[in-house]
Amino acid sequence: MRALCGLFLVLAGALVPTVVLAHPHIWIQEVVRMVAKDGKYTHVEIEWRFDPFSSEIEIPLIDEDKDGKFSARETKVLADEMMPELKKYGYLSWLNTGGKDFRPPKRPAFSARIDDPASFIPPEWDRSAGDSAGMAMPQNKKAAQSDGPRKKGPRNLVYVMRFELPEPSKSVSVVTYDPEDFMRLEVDKTSVPAGCSLSTSQAHKTEFIRGYPVFADVVTCRLP
Repeated sequence: MRALCGLFLVLAGALVPTVVLAHPHIWIQEVVRMVAKDGKYTHVEIEWRFDPFSSEIEIPLIDEDKDGKFSARETKVLADEMMPELKKYGYLSWLNTGGKDFRPPKRPAFSARIDDPASFIPPEWDRSAGDSAGMAMPQNKKAAQSDGPRKKGPRNLVYVMRFELPEPSKSVSVVTYDPEDFMRLEVDKTSVPAGCSLSTSQAHKTEFIRGYPVFADVVTCRLP
């Protein structure tokens, strides 16, 4: 019916040797939410807001009827295509309920939407940097070109994934990042839930340019 959306190619790019001068080709603002019941956390909800440039490449592939929103059918097709691919990479996420970090054990409940107007506009950056430096990026991994700015202004493709914890817990930490830094994921500092804190991980990082590591954001939440 249609080709896999471009994120499939991005994830496949993790199998390609690193380009030394690469920069993120996709920027994602992340929102973390916790779901509690009977005094313990039961689920973690992770929301990804894709930058407007990347969104304009992806949205037309998903919104087949071009009505500016995703139907239940369009969302199901997207989930059926993308969730198995994201699962191969542990959904790019690690959870911790007091012991060691672990990957989400189950496929999450998934939904998607279009934020129009955009709820996230990142700072300017050269999303194609590294494509032609040193070892060239394979053609299907290069930063794609959109059809140009929308007359109505920028918008965001948004994924929402709700993960069930293996067992209810009083504390949970969440870290999400792409080890290849092809996608830069940063937590929206204004959205950190009450009772939670935002820090940077020393264990999870990417370092394309030696001496300039990018450390992943960690959201840690605790209930009394």
